[in-house]
Amino acid sequence: MKEYRKRAALALAALMAASAPGAVFAADHPDERFEKPEAPRPDYNQDLSPSFAYSEEKWASLRDNVMEYGELADLIHEYNPTVRSNRSSYNDMRNKDLNDVYDELMQDVNDIWDMADDAAANDDFITEASRNFSANSLAQQADNNYQDPEMQKLQYDQTEANLVYQAQQLMSTYEQAGYNLSYLQNTKSLLETQYNVVQAQRNVGMATDTDVLNAQKSVQDQEASILSAQKSADNVHRQLCLMLGWQADAQPEIKPLPEPDLSRINAMNPSADLAKAVANNYDVRYNTKKKDNVTTQELKESVQATIDNAADTVARSLNSQYNTVLTARDALNTAQSQLVLAQTNLNTAAAQLAVGTITQAEYQSSENSLQSAENGVRSAKLQLQLAMDAYDWIVNGLTLSN
Repeated sequence: MKEYRKRAALALAALMAASAPGAVFAADHPDERFEKPEAPRPDYNQDLSPSFAYSEEKWASLRDNVMEYGELADLIHEYNPTVRSNRSSYNDMRNKDLNDVYDELMQDVNDIWDMADDAAANDDFITEASRNFSANSLAQQADNNYQDPEMQKLQYDQTEANLVYQAQQLMSTYEQAGYNLSYLQNTKSLLETQYNVVQAQRNVGMATDTDVLNAQKSVQDQEASILSAQKSADNVHRQLCLMLGWQADAQPEIKPLPEPDLSRINAMNPSADLAKAVANNYDVRYNTKKKDNVTTQELKESVQATIDNAADTVARSLNSQYNTVLTARDALNTAQSQLVLAQTNLNTAAAQLAVGTITQAEYQSSENSLQSAENGVRSAKLQLQLAMDAYDWIVNGLTLSN
Protein backbone atom coordinates (compact mmCIF):
# COMPACT_ATOMS: atom_id res chain seq x y z
CA MET A 1 0.00 0.00 0.00
CA LYS A 2 2.88 2.37 0.77
CA GLU A 3 4.25 1.76 -2.72
CA TYR A 4 0.77 2.48 -4.14
CA ARG A 5 0.63 5.80 -2.27
CA LYS A 6 4.15 6.63 -3.38
CA ARG A 7 3.19 6.10 -7.04
CA ALA A 8 0.13 8.29 -6.58
CA ALA A 9 2.21 11.07 -5.01
CA LEU A 10 4.74 10.92 -7.81
CA ALA A 11 1.97 11.03 -10.42
CA LEU A 12 0.41 14.07 -8.71
CA ALA A 13 3.76 15.85 -8.61
CA ALA A 14 4.33 15.14 -12.29
CA LEU A 15 0.86 16.42 -13.13
CA MET A 16 1.45 19.65 -11.18
CA ALA A 17 4.76 20.17 -12.92
CA ALA A 18 3.24 19.55 -16.34
CA SER A 19 0.49 22.08 -15.68
CA ALA A 20 3.02 24.91 -15.46
CA PRO A 21 4.98 24.88 -18.73
CA GLY A 22 7.98 27.14 -18.70
CA ALA A 23 7.93 27.46 -14.90
CA VAL A 24 11.68 26.95 -14.79
CA PHE A 25 12.08 30.32 -16.52
CA ALA A 26 9.35 32.10 -14.56
CA ALA A 27 11.53 33.83 -11.96
CA ASP A 28 12.72 37.37 -12.67
CA HIS A 29 16.33 37.56 -13.76
CA PRO A 30 18.53 40.19 -12.00
CA ASP A 31 19.97 41.33 -15.34
CA GLU A 32 17.37 43.36 -17.23
CA ARG A 33 19.18 42.56 -20.47
CA PHE A 34 18.65 38.86 -19.90
CA GLU A 35 16.53 37.19 -22.58
CA LYS A 36 14.70 34.03 -21.67
CA PRO A 37 16.16 31.24 -23.81
CA GLU A 38 13.83 29.50 -26.19
CA ALA A 39 12.54 26.26 -24.75
CA PRO A 40 14.65 23.49 -26.27
CA ARG A 41 13.05 21.36 -28.93
CA PRO A 42 12.18 18.09 -27.24
CA ASP A 43 15.35 17.52 -25.31
CA TYR A 44 17.37 14.35 -25.49
CA ASN A 45 16.35 13.26 -21.99
CA GLN A 46 12.71 13.10 -23.10
CA ASP A 47 13.22 10.61 -25.92
CA LEU A 48 11.27 7.44 -25.19
CA SER A 49 12.87 5.23 -27.82
CA PRO A 50 16.45 3.98 -27.66
CA SER A 51 19.07 5.78 -29.71
CA PHE A 52 19.12 3.04 -32.35
CA ALA A 53 15.40 3.45 -33.05
CA TYR A 54 16.16 6.11 -35.68
CA SER A 55 19.17 7.22 -37.66
CA GLU A 56 21.21 10.18 -36.43
CA GLU A 57 19.68 12.28 -39.20
CA LYS A 58 16.16 11.27 -38.13
CA TRP A 59 16.84 12.09 -34.48
CA ALA A 60 18.22 15.47 -35.49
CA SER A 61 15.10 16.16 -37.54
CA LEU A 62 12.79 15.21 -34.66
CA ARG A 63 14.72 17.39 -32.21
CA ASP A 64 14.93 20.50 -34.36
CA ASN A 65 12.63 23.50 -34.00
CA VAL A 66 10.58 22.65 -37.08
CA MET A 67 7.12 21.06 -37.11
CA GLU A 68 6.46 18.95 -40.21
CA TYR A 69 3.36 17.04 -41.23
CA GLY A 70 5.35 13.95 -42.14
CA GLU A 71 6.92 13.81 -38.65
CA LEU A 72 3.72 14.05 -36.62
CA ALA A 73 3.52 10.32 -35.90
CA ASP A 74 7.10 10.16 -34.63
CA LEU A 75 6.74 13.35 -32.57
CA ILE A 76 3.58 11.99 -30.94
CA HIS A 77 5.32 8.67 -30.31
CA GLU A 78 8.32 10.26 -28.60
CA TYR A 79 7.05 13.38 -26.88
CA ASN A 80 3.28 13.40 -26.39
CA PRO A 81 2.44 13.45 -22.64
CA THR A 82 -0.43 10.98 -22.93
CA VAL A 83 1.64 8.52 -24.95
CA ARG A 84 4.51 8.81 -22.48
CA SER A 85 2.18 8.11 -19.55
CA ASN A 86 0.59 5.16 -21.33
CA ARG A 87 3.97 3.73 -22.21
CA SER A 88 5.00 3.86 -18.57
CA SER A 89 1.78 2.14 -17.46
CA TYR A 90 2.18 -0.57 -20.06
CA ASN A 91 5.77 -1.25 -19.01
CA ASP A 92 4.43 -1.95 -15.52
CA MET A 93 1.85 -4.37 -16.93
CA ARG A 94 3.50 -6.07 -19.87
CA ASN A 95 4.77 -9.18 -18.04
CA LYS A 96 1.57 -9.84 -16.08
CA ASP A 97 -1.38 -12.08 -16.82
CA LEU A 98 -5.01 -11.79 -15.76
CA ASN A 99 -4.33 -13.50 -12.43
CA ASP A 100 -1.55 -11.05 -11.65
CA VAL A 101 -3.83 -8.12 -12.42
CA TYR A 102 -6.58 -9.59 -10.24
CA ASP A 103 -4.21 -10.17 -7.32
CA GLU A 104 -2.92 -6.59 -7.49
CA LEU A 105 -6.42 -5.14 -7.56
CA MET A 106 -7.47 -7.29 -4.62
CA GLN A 107 -4.39 -6.26 -2.66
CA ASP A 108 -5.50 -2.65 -3.05
CA VAL A 109 -9.03 -3.69 -2.04
CA ASN A 110 -7.75 -5.30 1.14
CA ASP A 111 -5.69 -2.22 1.97
CA ILE A 112 -8.76 -0.01 1.62
CA TRP A 113 -10.81 -2.36 3.79
CA ASP A 114 -8.07 -2.14 6.44
CA MET A 115 -8.32 1.65 6.25
CA ALA A 116 -12.09 1.35 6.74
CA ASP A 117 -11.53 -0.81 9.84
CA ASP A 118 -9.13 1.82 11.24
CA ALA A 119 -11.73 4.52 10.65
CA ALA A 120 -14.39 2.44 12.44
CA ALA A 121 -12.08 1.93 15.40
CA ASN A 122 -11.81 5.71 15.69
CA ASP A 123 -15.61 6.13 15.40
CA ASP A 124 -15.15 7.88 12.04
CA PHE A 125 -18.16 6.23 10.45
CA ILE A 126 -18.39 8.56 7.48
CA THR A 127 -14.84 7.66 6.41
CA GLU A 128 -15.54 4.01 7.10
CA ALA A 129 -18.57 4.05 4.82
CA SER A 130 -16.63 5.86 2.10
CA ARG A 131 -13.72 3.39 2.28
CA ASN A 132 -16.03 0.39 2.21
CA PHE A 133 -17.85 1.77 -0.83
CA SER A 134 -14.55 2.31 -2.66
CA ALA A 135 -13.29 -1.15 -1.73
CA ASN A 136 -16.49 -2.88 -2.82
CA SER A 137 -16.47 -1.02 -6.14
CA LEU A 138 -12.84 -1.97 -6.76
CA ALA A 139 -13.54 -5.59 -5.81
CA GLN A 140 -16.35 -5.71 -8.35
CA GLN A 141 -13.99 -4.24 -10.93
CA ALA A 142 -11.45 -6.97 -10.14
CA ASP A 143 -14.09 -9.67 -10.55
CA ASN A 144 -15.20 -8.25 -13.91
CA ASN A 145 -11.75 -7.52 -15.25
CA TYR A 146 -10.96 -9.24 -18.53
CA GLN A 147 -8.28 -6.82 -19.74
CA ASP A 148 -4.83 -8.32 -19.98
CA PRO A 149 -1.67 -6.39 -20.95
CA GLU A 150 -2.12 -7.19 -24.63
CA MET A 151 -5.56 -5.58 -24.58
CA GLN A 152 -4.17 -2.62 -22.68
CA LYS A 153 -1.51 -2.13 -25.34
CA LEU A 154 -4.16 -2.20 -28.06
CA GLN A 155 -5.99 0.60 -26.28
CA TYR A 156 -2.79 2.60 -25.91
CA ASP A 157 -1.89 2.09 -29.58
CA GLN A 158 -5.38 3.23 -30.55
CA THR A 159 -5.00 6.33 -28.38
CA GLU A 160 -1.66 7.13 -30.00
CA ALA A 161 -3.08 6.70 -33.51
CA ASN A 162 -6.00 8.97 -32.64
CA LEU A 163 -3.58 11.61 -31.35
CA VAL A 164 -1.67 11.56 -34.64
CA TYR A 165 -4.95 11.89 -36.54
CA GLN A 166 -5.94 14.85 -34.33
CA ALA A 167 -2.54 16.49 -34.84
CA GLN A 168 -3.01 16.23 -38.61
CA GLN A 169 -6.38 17.94 -38.31
CA LEU A 170 -4.94 20.70 -36.12
CA MET A 171 -1.99 21.32 -38.42
CA SER A 172 -4.36 21.71 -41.36
CA THR A 173 -6.56 24.03 -39.31
CA TYR A 174 -3.54 26.17 -38.42
CA GLU A 175 -2.45 26.47 -42.04
CA GLN A 176 -6.00 27.34 -43.07
CA ALA A 177 -6.06 29.98 -40.33
CA GLY A 178 -3.02 31.61 -41.91
CA TYR A 179 -4.77 31.86 -45.27
CA ASN A 180 -7.89 33.24 -43.65
CA LEU A 181 -5.99 35.87 -41.68
CA SER A 182 -4.24 37.06 -44.81
CA TYR A 183 -7.58 37.34 -46.61
CA LEU A 184 -9.19 39.14 -43.67
CA GLN A 185 -6.34 41.65 -43.62
CA ASN A 186 -6.69 42.21 -47.36
CA THR A 187 -10.43 42.67 -47.00
CA LYS A 188 -9.84 45.21 -44.25
CA SER A 189 -7.60 47.18 -46.62
CA LEU A 190 -10.39 47.12 -49.23
CA LEU A 191 -12.95 48.30 -46.67
CA GLU A 192 -10.64 51.11 -45.59
CA THR A 193 -10.35 52.22 -49.22
CA GLN A 194 -14.12 52.14 -49.56
CA TYR A 195 -14.45 54.13 -46.33
CA ASN A 196 -12.12 56.80 -47.71
CA VAL A 197 -14.15 56.92 -50.93
CA VAL A 198 -17.42 57.41 -49.01
CA GLN A 199 -15.82 60.20 -46.96
CA ALA A 200 -14.77 61.95 -50.16
CA GLN A 201 -18.24 61.50 -51.61
CA ARG A 202 -19.81 63.02 -48.51
CA ASN A 203 -17.55 66.05 -48.83
CA VAL A 204 -19.01 66.78 -52.28
CA GLY A 205 -22.59 65.91 -51.31
CA MET A 206 -22.72 62.46 -52.92
CA ALA A 207 -23.00 60.49 -49.64
CA THR A 208 -24.55 61.02 -46.20
CA ASP A 209 -23.12 60.90 -42.70
CA THR A 210 -24.95 57.62 -42.26
CA ASP A 211 -23.11 56.19 -45.27
CA VAL A 212 -19.81 57.22 -43.68
CA LEU A 213 -20.73 55.67 -40.33
CA ASN A 214 -21.76 52.42 -42.01
CA ALA A 215 -18.48 52.25 -43.92
CA GLN A 216 -16.56 52.95 -40.72
CA LYS A 217 -18.46 50.21 -38.89
CA SER A 218 -17.56 47.75 -41.64
CA VAL A 219 -13.88 48.45 -41.00
CA GLN A 220 -14.33 48.07 -37.25
CA ASP A 221 -16.24 44.81 -37.66
CA GLN A 222 -13.46 43.50 -39.87
CA GLU A 223 -10.87 44.40 -37.24
CA ALA A 224 -12.90 42.42 -34.68
CA SER A 225 -13.00 39.45 -37.07
CA ILE A 226 -9.21 39.61 -37.45
CA LEU A 227 -8.70 39.62 -33.68
CA SER A 228 -11.05 36.66 -33.26
CA ALA A 229 -9.34 34.70 -36.05
CA GLN A 230 -5.91 35.42 -34.59
CA LYS A 231 -7.04 34.20 -31.17
CA SER A 232 -8.34 30.97 -32.68
CA ALA A 233 -5.08 30.45 -34.59
CA ASP A 234 -3.08 31.03 -31.40
CA ASN A 235 -5.16 28.42 -29.55
CA VAL A 236 -4.51 25.84 -32.28
CA HIS A 237 -0.81 26.73 -32.18
CA ARG A 238 -0.67 26.07 -28.43
CA GLN A 239 -2.49 22.76 -28.81
CA LEU A 240 -0.03 21.60 -31.44
CA CYS A 241 2.97 22.61 -29.36
CA LEU A 242 1.74 20.79 -26.26
CA MET A 243 0.79 17.67 -28.22
CA LEU A 244 4.16 17.41 -29.96
CA GLY A 245 6.66 18.17 -27.21
CA TRP A 246 7.13 21.93 -27.36
CA GLN A 247 6.23 24.25 -24.53
CA ALA A 248 2.95 26.14 -24.93
CA ASP A 249 4.65 29.44 -25.71
CA ALA A 250 7.28 28.03 -28.09
CA GLN A 251 7.57 29.33 -31.63
CA PRO A 252 8.61 26.43 -33.87
CA GLU A 253 8.66 26.83 -37.61
CA ILE A 254 5.50 25.13 -38.88
CA LYS A 255 5.85 23.79 -42.39
CA PRO A 256 2.86 23.68 -44.77
CA LEU A 257 1.12 20.39 -45.50
CA PRO A 258 2.29 18.47 -48.56
CA GLU A 259 0.50 18.83 -51.87
CA PRO A 260 -2.14 16.08 -52.23
CA ASP A 261 -1.06 13.20 -54.45
CA LEU A 262 -4.12 12.53 -56.61
CA SER A 263 -2.73 9.18 -57.74
CA ARG A 264 -3.48 7.82 -54.26
CA ILE A 265 -7.19 7.90 -55.12
CA ASN A 266 -6.71 5.39 -57.91
CA ALA A 267 -5.38 2.86 -55.41
CA MET A 268 -8.42 3.17 -53.13
CA ASN A 269 -11.02 0.42 -53.34
CA PRO A 270 -13.38 0.07 -50.35
CA SER A 271 -14.42 -3.46 -51.32
CA ALA A 272 -10.84 -4.67 -51.67
CA ASP A 273 -9.61 -2.76 -48.60
CA LEU A 274 -12.40 -3.88 -46.26
CA ALA A 275 -10.83 -7.16 -45.11
CA LYS A 276 -7.59 -5.41 -44.18
CA ALA A 277 -9.48 -2.60 -42.43
CA VAL A 278 -11.48 -5.05 -40.31
CA ALA A 279 -8.41 -7.13 -39.47
CA ASN A 280 -6.52 -4.00 -38.39
CA ASN A 281 -9.38 -2.35 -36.54
CA TYR A 282 -8.50 -1.68 -32.91
CA ASP A 283 -12.04 -2.27 -31.62
CA VAL A 284 -12.29 -5.58 -33.45
CA ARG A 285 -8.88 -6.73 -32.21
CA TYR A 286 -9.54 -5.62 -28.63
CA ASN A 287 -12.86 -7.39 -28.39
CA THR A 288 -11.58 -10.51 -30.14
CA LYS A 289 -8.96 -10.76 -27.40
CA LYS A 290 -11.59 -10.02 -24.77
CA LYS A 291 -13.77 -12.83 -26.11
CA ASP A 292 -10.90 -15.24 -25.47
CA ASN A 293 -10.67 -14.03 -21.86
CA VAL A 294 -14.32 -14.11 -20.78
CA THR A 295 -15.50 -17.31 -19.20
CA THR A 296 -19.25 -17.63 -19.79
CA GLN A 297 -21.08 -18.35 -23.03
CA GLU A 298 -23.39 -15.41 -22.41
CA LEU A 299 -20.46 -13.01 -22.21
CA LYS A 300 -18.82 -14.55 -25.28
CA GLU A 301 -22.00 -13.99 -27.30
CA SER A 302 -22.24 -10.42 -26.06
CA VAL A 303 -18.64 -9.68 -27.03
CA GLN A 304 -19.16 -11.32 -30.45
CA ALA A 305 -22.08 -8.96 -31.05
CA THR A 306 -19.74 -6.06 -30.26
CA ILE A 307 -17.19 -7.44 -32.73
CA ASP A 308 -19.82 -7.76 -35.46
CA ASN A 309 -21.03 -4.22 -34.86
CA ALA A 310 -17.46 -2.89 -35.00
CA ALA A 311 -16.88 -4.67 -38.32
CA ASP A 312 -20.10 -3.19 -39.74
CA THR A 313 -18.98 0.26 -38.61
CA VAL A 314 -15.68 -0.21 -40.42
CA ALA A 315 -17.46 -1.10 -43.64
CA ARG A 316 -19.76 1.93 -43.44
CA SER A 317 -16.91 4.27 -42.52
CA LEU A 318 -14.69 3.04 -45.32
CA ASN A 319 -17.35 3.57 -47.98
CA SER A 320 -18.35 6.93 -46.55
CA GLN A 321 -14.76 8.15 -46.40
CA TYR A 322 -14.11 7.03 -49.97
CA ASN A 323 -17.06 9.15 -51.08
CA THR A 324 -15.65 12.03 -49.03
CA VAL A 325 -12.37 11.69 -50.93
CA LEU A 326 -14.16 11.83 -54.29
CA THR A 327 -16.18 14.85 -53.16
CA ALA A 328 -13.00 16.60 -51.99
CA ARG A 329 -11.37 15.92 -55.36
CA ASP A 330 -14.38 17.44 -57.16
CA ALA A 331 -14.26 20.44 -54.84
CA LEU A 332 -10.62 20.99 -55.71
CA ASN A 333 -11.41 20.89 -59.45
CA THR A 334 -14.19 23.44 -58.93
CA ALA A 335 -11.94 25.70 -56.86
CA GLN A 336 -9.23 25.59 -59.52
CA SER A 337 -11.77 26.59 -62.19
CA GLN A 338 -12.92 29.49 -60.02
CA LEU A 339 -9.30 30.59 -59.61
CA VAL A 340 -8.83 30.70 -63.39
CA LEU A 341 -11.98 32.86 -63.70
CA ALA A 342 -10.83 35.19 -60.91
CA GLN A 343 -7.44 35.64 -62.57
CA THR A 344 -9.15 36.45 -65.88
CA ASN A 345 -11.37 39.00 -64.14
CA LEU A 346 -8.35 40.61 -62.50
CA ASN A 347 -6.55 40.88 -65.85
CA THR A 348 -9.63 42.59 -67.29
CA ALA A 349 -9.81 44.93 -64.31
CA ALA A 350 -6.15 45.84 -64.72
CA ALA A 351 -6.75 46.81 -68.36
CA GLN A 352 -9.79 48.84 -67.36
CA LEU A 353 -7.88 50.61 -64.58
CA ALA A 354 -5.14 51.52 -67.05
CA VAL A 355 -7.61 53.38 -69.28
CA GLY A 356 -9.55 54.86 -66.37
CA THR A 357 -12.87 53.07 -66.82
CA ILE A 358 -12.86 51.67 -63.24
CA THR A 359 -11.66 53.07 -59.94
CA GLN A 360 -8.77 51.88 -57.78
CA ALA A 361 -11.31 50.58 -55.27
CA GLU A 362 -13.00 48.47 -57.97
CA TYR A 363 -9.64 47.07 -59.04
CA GLN A 364 -8.80 46.32 -55.40
CA SER A 365 -12.07 44.42 -55.15
CA SER A 366 -10.96 42.20 -58.05
CA GLU A 367 -7.66 41.59 -56.27
CA ASN A 368 -9.58 40.59 -53.16
CA SER A 369 -11.68 38.16 -55.19
CA LEU A 370 -8.52 36.60 -56.61
CA GLN A 371 -7.10 36.07 -53.14
CA SER A 372 -10.38 34.48 -52.06
CA ALA A 373 -10.17 32.10 -55.03
CA GLU A 374 -6.54 31.27 -54.21
CA ASN A 375 -7.52 30.50 -50.64
CA GLY A 376 -10.32 28.33 -51.97
CA VAL A 377 -7.79 26.20 -53.87
CA ARG A 378 -5.49 25.99 -50.86
CA SER A 379 -8.36 24.99 -48.61
CA ALA A 380 -9.59 22.37 -51.09
CA LYS A 381 -6.09 20.85 -51.23
CA LEU A 382 -5.93 20.66 -47.45
CA GLN A 383 -9.33 18.98 -47.26
CA LEU A 384 -8.39 16.47 -49.94
CA GLN A 385 -5.13 15.62 -48.16
CA LEU A 386 -6.97 15.06 -44.88
CA ALA A 387 -9.70 13.03 -46.59
CA MET A 388 -7.17 10.67 -48.18
CA ASP A 389 -5.28 10.33 -44.91
CA ALA A 390 -8.53 9.59 -43.06
CA TYR A 391 -9.26 6.78 -45.53
CA ASP A 392 -5.83 5.33 -44.83
CA TRP A 393 -6.43 5.63 -41.07
CA ILE A 394 -9.58 3.54 -41.39
CA VAL A 395 -7.71 0.88 -43.38
CA ASN A 396 -4.98 0.90 -40.73
CA GLY A 397 -7.34 0.36 -37.81
CA LEU A 398 -9.00 3.55 -36.61
CA THR A 399 -12.75 3.88 -36.35
CA LEU A 400 -13.53 7.41 -37.53
CA SER A 401 -16.89 9.14 -37.41
CA ASN A 402 -17.76 11.00 -40.60
